[in-house]
Amino acid sequence: MRYPAFWQRRGLLARLFWPLGWLVCAEAARRRRKAAGRQPECPVIVVGNLTVGGTGKTPVVIALVEALRRAGHTPGVISRGFGVKVGIEPVDLAEAVDPSSCGDEPWLIHQRTGAPVVVHPYRREAARQLKARYPEVDVIVSDDGLQHHRLARTIEWVVVDGHRGLGNGWCLPAGPLRESPAVMDEVDAVLVNGAEPARHGAGAHGVPAWRIDFRPQGLLDRFDQTERPITDLAGREVIALAGIGNPERFFAMLEAEGVEVEAHPLDDHAAPTRTQARAWLDDGRPVVMTEKDAVKWPEPPVCAGQLLVVRGGIDLPPALIEATLKRLET
Repeated sequence: MRYPAFWQRRGLLARLFWPLGWLVCAEAARRRRKAAGRQPECPVIVVGNLTVGGTGKTPVVIALVEALRRAGHTPGVISRGFGVKVGIEPVDLAEAVDPSSCGDEPWLIHQRTGAPVVVHPYRREAARQLKARYPEVDVIVSDDGLQHHRLARTIEWVVVDGHRGLGNGWCLPAGPLRESPAVMDEVDAVLVNGAEPARHGAGAHGVPAWRIDFRPQGLLDRFDQTERPITDLAGREVIALAGIGNPERFFAMLEAEGVEVEAHPLDDHAAPTRTQARAWLDDGRPVVMTEKDAVKWPEPPVCAGQLLVVRGGIDLPPALIEATLKRLET
């Protein structure tokens, strides 16, 4: 979904939409109150956000799954599968042949973690199918779904984009919020991606809040699957593309590594056309992208160094993992 500029300020257009936004917030609050106190049979950790658009949830989900596994748990993941049509039966990623049948983010999570992943627009149905197929799963991680109140949950994490924050603080369509910002005072943790929590009012009322940052770990050459350090690109000109919630964060990360970037931002979840892909590959400069973009890239490279994927991750605060594990024990 496009993120219009007027969502960042309370100008005339936002004020015209404010009555509708108030209704959206009120309905979301009603559903949240109705669902309060319901506990699932299997512990569920929701990693969600208050705004439309990406905030960096996918690397958080991957890091959480890995942390749970190191602690001796057997996690599984459920997801909506943005942009794909799922029928009556949920999609098990173990049976999916490509991202077009399940969505780019679930595909990436499954590829990176190897954890069972089930996709369905109704996350409660996805959770039921996940447990039926994988009875060994003892913790379910929901990729997004904070507003899917029919899904009972044990723990809620909110991920905030450190650049955009909560926009103008109003609900759709007057602003970018799906729920009232007051929800940040009700969840179990707030993670601010790329900024200090206090900048966006996180942690002001006792809810633990942390800053998180995506850390590049290296480059994967899509031609021969070799890995190389990201410092190999220092001082070089590249074509960089990103179809994520905040593409500018990716470009800034490359520039911080000394890379000269020709930036091509795409809409979140969007893939380049074959015409674009061929033109960029024929340019002669390396084409650099995120892992999320790589799963949708339509053209294979013909030589090494032509198509490079930035691999990396997020280090979750140890205190957050400790608190989460302690909560799961009860």
